[in-house]
Order: sequence, then C-alpha cells, then structure tokens
Amino acid sequence: MTTKTGNTGNNYFEENRMPTKQQLRDLNASLHTGDIRPVLRAVPDEATDMPELLQRKVEYLRGFVLPERYESLTRRLGLRTRYMVMCLEDIYYPHNASAVIRSAEAFGIQELHAVEHTVRFAPNKHIVRGTDQWLDIRKWNDTLSLVGHLRGRGYRIAVTAPPRVESASGGPRTNFTPSDFDIAAGPFALFMGTEKTGISAELAAEADAVISIPMVGFAESLNISVSAAIAAQRLTERIREPESGVAWQLEPDDRERLLYRWLCHSVRDYRRILVRGGFSV
Repeated sequence: MTTKTGNTGNNYFEENRMPTKQQLRDLNASLHTGDIRPVLRAVPDEATDMPELLQRKVEYLRGFVLPERYESLTRRLGLRTRYMVMCLEDIYYPHNASAVIRSAEAFGIQELHAVEHTVRFAPNKHIVRGTDQWLDIRKWNDTLSLVGHLRGRGYRIAVTAPPRVESASGGPRTNFTPSDFDIAAGPFALFMGTEKTGISAELAAEADAVISIPMVGFAESLNISVSAAIAAQRLTERIREPESGVAWQLEPDDRERLLYRWLCHSVRDYRRILVRGGFSV
C-alpha cells in the first residue's frame, strides 16, 4: 500500500533520486499491521532437532495430511534450490516486495534476503497470498553485511542493471543476460536494487557480475517485479538443465527440515498434535 503526498505529482520520486524522509514516514504510516506479512519464523526445534528425531516428527505429521498433499510437498521440495538466492535492496513499494516473493517461490528459489537500509521490507499479505510461508526470508540492516554473509557461504554477487549502465570506474562494462550468465561457476546471489535508482554504489563496487535483460523497444527498464520474474525463470531453468552440471538440489538434511516445516504449516494446530504424539515443542 502506498499514499501520495500533496507536494508531488509523480508519487515518491519526482525529480529526486530518493524519497524524502517525510515521504518515507508517510509510506510506513500507510502500512497497517494487519496488511504486513511478518518474516517467516521457523517452527519449534526445526534448527536444533537431531536428524533422527526430525524424521520421527515428519512421519508422525505425515499421518495428518492426505497422501496427495504429502506427495505435493515432496515433489516441490525436489525442485527447490539454494544454488541461486534472491536479494532485494531497499524496496519501497509493498506490492513490488510481495510480487518478488511470489516469483521466487514460483520458480523454486528457497532463500530471499532483504536489506532495510532506508525503508522496511513490508510485503503485503493480500498479494503474497501465503507464498512466503514456504521460503526462508531474512532481513538485513545494511548491504555490506549481507554481502559478507553470502561470500562467506561461497556465493558470487550478481547485480541487475540496465544495459546502458557503465562500470563504477567509468569504463566499458560487459553485462551478461539471464541466458549467457555463467551459472556453472558456482552458487550466486542475484541482487535487485530500489525501484528508480537501482543498486547502490557500494553494492555495485562489490559485484562479481552484472546481469541485464535485453530489450528492443523504447522502454529502457522494467518494473522490478517484472525483472525479478524474468531473471528468476530463465536462470532457474538453466540451472536445472541436466547438461548444466550444476548441483542445484537441496542437501538431504536441509530437505528434511524444510519438509518438517512445511508439514507444520499444512497441519492445523500442529503444536497440540505434536504434544499429543509425545513430542516436546
């Protein structure tokens, strides 16, 4: 949800590169608590249970869902990946944040990170429609902390930018497309910047690669939600191709923990049911 201020004819950006502090206050004030989807919380003991105990819980909860539901959960788990993660930097509009979450979930990207340096990340529950409950979503206060976290896990940093953008040094820069980016070089995080100005200068300086979506019309850029959907679809499609040679699937322990979480989200009053089955929560 967004509101317009009285002194601008072009919503929040007008001639400024960034919204004013008052406009940001207005934006946050327009978000009602009931409209905001909270960041997903792990279910009881998901991260601490030993694998054997987790398997017992999974088998127990399995009895409370239809076989078709269980098959649906495991089939989707088999297509989930952390080889590519989605990252958002200061997304101002809740409908854009929500649309990116839906795209990430639709194309099997399990992990999404959001930087809240200037404005909070506030997806709208009426737009995400529950898709965020299947993902790992984490918020960060600054971009460099997130970049450091990802590099520590072995991720390359890829950023999106229009084809016309030059490098930070002012020289020519080779931009990849979602179709020719080297997916086999290792896991990567795809960063998308704020709606009008794109990625920050500090993120541009950290980038290992720049990905641009080719366009042949008069439009020079796309809405961030559209860009995210196009990039996510093409990159995940390439990752899963047998000839890619990429080990994109989740690790077995990761899959089991996600299956436990997903079963909890699929069973009404799962805490009471687990207690009834002799498990502590």
